[in-house]
Amino acid sequence: MEIYSSSQNKQKTLKPREVYYSRTKLILGVIIWTVASGLCGILTFRLANSPGVMALCGAVNLCMVWMLYGCIRPLGNLDKPALIIGRDGIRFEDGLLIEWADMTENTYYSQSYMGIPTLKMIQIKTTLDKPKTKKMRVAALDIDSDEYLELCDTYSKRAALAPARA
Repeated sequence: MEIYSSSQNKQKTLKPREVYYSRTKLILGVIIWTVASGLCGILTFRLANSPGVMALCGAVNLCMVWMLYGCIRPLGNLDKPALIIGRDGIRFEDGLLIEWADMTENTYYSQSYMGIPTLKMIQIKTTLDKPKTKKMRVAALDIDSDEYLELCDTYSKRAALAPARA
């Protein structure tokens, strides 16, 4: 039995929802990781007399530079959607479409340590041969966990109802 849905809400679910990266979140990430990697770089060079500690700080700094790259790369693609959620499934920015029928699990992870967000990621497990699991970091997307899960729930239900009515 279908729960009542307004005609306006039904119209929204006929067209797919495009989810873009947030310019503000990406710029903030660039600033944070630039300052953090710069400070860690200074610390690394000050520890030149202790090669073991210097190597450890260098490895941490390399991770920070990788995070900086992860914030800079999407800034060039702000006009392209990172995710497209529609009746056919979820399409990722690399072009991969995972249909609703192929999903066995769709999870939004949101971890934090003492109030500081440490990981925001979606993980989709599929029945497909490749990929068995699709993961994507979503901290910089212009969508939160509640909205993402609501969209997935709405579109997957509409997709399930569409063939039954045809």
